[in-house]
Amino acid sequence: MCHILLIDGREKMKLIIAEKKELAEAIVAALPGEKKYKKTSIICDNYIVCYASGHLLVHKKPEEMDEKYKKWELESLPIYFENWKKKIISSKAELFSTIKNYILDPSITGIINAGDADQEGQYLIDEILEYCHNKKPVQRILISNNTLNGVKKALSKIEDNTKYVLLGKSAQARAISDMIVGFSLSRFFSIINKTKLTVGRVQTPTLSLVVNRDLEIENHIKEKYFELFLNTTISSREIKLKHNIKKGRIKEKEILTKLVKNLENTQGDVIISKKESYKTTPFPYNLENLQIVANKIYKYSPQKTLDITQELRDKHKAITYNRSSSSYLSEEHFLEAPTLVPIIAEVMNIKAEFKFEDKPECIKDSEAKIHHGIIPTGVGKIEDFTKEQKNIYRLISERYLIQFLEKIKIEKTEANLSLKENIFKTSSVKILEPGYLKYFKNIVSDEADEDKDIEEKESVLSQIPEGNYKIIVTKDNFDIVEKETKPKKRYTGATLIQDMTNIAKYVKNNEIRELLKVKDKDKKGENGSIGTSATRAAIIEGLIKNGFLEQKGNNIVSTKLAREYLKILPESLKAPDSTALWWSIQEEIATGKANIEDLTLSVLEDVKKIISGTHKTVSADAIKKEENDIGVCPKCGGKIFESEKNFYCSNYKEKNCNFTLWKKTKLFGRDEVNITKAKAKTLLSGKSILVKGLKSKIGKEYNAYLKMEVSDKYVNLAIDKFKE
Repeated sequence: MCHILLIDGREKMKLIIAEKKELAEAIVAALPGEKKYKKTSIICDNYIVCYASGHLLVHKKPEEMDEKYKKWELESLPIYFENWKKKIISSKAELFSTIKNYILDPSITGIINAGDADQEGQYLIDEILEYCHNKKPVQRILISNNTLNGVKKALSKIEDNTKYVLLGKSAQARAISDMIVGFSLSRFFSIINKTKLTVGRVQTPTLSLVVNRDLEIENHIKEKYFELFLNTTISSREIKLKHNIKKGRIKEKEILTKLVKNLENTQGDVIISKKESYKTTPFPYNLENLQIVANKIYKYSPQKTLDITQELRDKHKAITYNRSSSSYLSEEHFLEAPTLVPIIAEVMNIKAEFKFEDKPECIKDSEAKIHHGIIPTGVGKIEDFTKEQKNIYRLISERYLIQFLEKIKIEKTEANLSLKENIFKTSSVKILEPGYLKYFKNIVSDEADEDKDIEEKESVLSQIPEGNYKIIVTKDNFDIVEKETKPKKRYTGATLIQDMTNIAKYVKNNEIRELLKVKDKDKKGENGSIGTSATRAAIIEGLIKNGFLEQKGNNIVSTKLAREYLKILPESLKAPDSTALWWSIQEEIATGKANIEDLTLSVLEDVKKIISGTHKTVSADAIKKEENDIGVCPKCGGKIFESEKNFYCSNYKEKNCNFTLWKKTKLFGRDEVNITKAKAKTLLSGKSILVKGLKSKIGKEYNAYLKMEVSDKYVNLAIDKFKE
């Protein structure tokens, strides 16, 4: 039974439930009146502000709902519950208790949902209210900018929560459907293969992308093909035009040899045309595009970039909502720009003439209602940032600032020649006005493939005046060049994220492909995607942890297990079709045209069909994994493995073991210590490691032997002894 507590004898108070502590503190800062801080809440005038920490509730595992699921058996599949109950996450019980007590407190007359401004944020707070059987009126506040001004503006625009409840229900339907697929089919394929395997609506199509790419590369057969070029002199300048063919490649040299013979001694006009235009300024970053560019420049994994942006937002309040899938800004951002831009420019040490008369193309209210592009807030001290934080902050700030600078003006020169219905052409681009390149020379494209840079030096073609130039071609003007087909490049974190946001291009079914595109029709940078801004990085990390993918340098490659596993899975699991079909029903849920069961029961039927089918199994050789553990877990006795960022326990899922030794960890919150694989082995064996160049509070350097201390919640480094 929940204890009812009258709040300082006050009446008619409102409870604000934020998604995170950092947001709660930002809300309190924006509220008037004296602040009274408690352990997990803050009283401010007639408001009480408390917070979750992500989801406080989790759906119960099948075995917690029904004991028969403790044993993994084919007879018990598929797994479905009409009412899939939830439980409090044990590590967050105190936070939940605080919120529940306030919800039930008679002094609280109303509640404000301050979850993040997206489906998941709506669902996260609504589920707490539902779990606590709340009957009090609920309002909604949408905060994407947690600076003082940003929160104050949001507080002035509080709405009725009922307007957004169905949005949360849509997220809930997807969560339950993912469990039906994940629990049922992961168990099914694990049982028949006698090893633990996982299946997921997003993870399996993602895995399929990597496997297919790797096989395509490895099975690539080099093929010769030929291209025809025409060399000529125009206005005393030598240029090369390429023979233009409509489709495919020419594989037989004889075809071009005959063509040359047919064209020799022919007269034609080389038409030189020029067109001036302004390049579209790249929009502010959304999370995906930021992850792509950070991977290209700094080799940061998608997860690392996400983590850095979270630190910049939560700890430093230096950027707006970091998990946004939108690149647009609102009219309000445009009105604020004359104030904010000079602040950011000063931080970045940029002296430029910013323009605020014309709206940038990224300003579009309709696309920035809930989320908008990631931009700096003008808060936070850059000198307090780590090197990695500075790198990401610089990228975000530059993309924001260039919206208010002159565009790049270019001139495109084209040369076209027609000889007996054969087209020869070439082109070049030169910069007429550098625009924002005067200040930012290294603006990198969001495109994950290599950028086609504007030429730094004026080409010969650009120097030729516009006009028609008559020429007579001879055999000597032609050049037949032999070339060789090349395989595609291995996936990197950047290119994999990009293909996850544009997976529709690999879909053969026209209906599904168009449905995926419709899902993303208003999302700049996404064109038929799977996953979300918040989940894609974690999905890739999970595939690596589960032994399906490997990180080799900056490349991501599939393992033998992944390749064999994909062979035995039905096509319906490998394709992104379910994301498209689920989305169409989720949209109906969000608008009240459907309910949760419309999606979950449909998914259940699909799972039943898969289970009832015939299936092959993976080979024992594929299942056998290399013994690359580096030690024994001091908490549960499991094996410790290495990932990109840490050393973790193999029982992190089976036994919920939370042992994590970070590769970069802080001693006393000051000195960053790098833990190598060798050092991790030493620490796991119970021995200490020598670390040099540590600094005391007063800045004095010293050397010390550090040992590992393990508690229920944390793994810390502590001084074992000083080295003299």
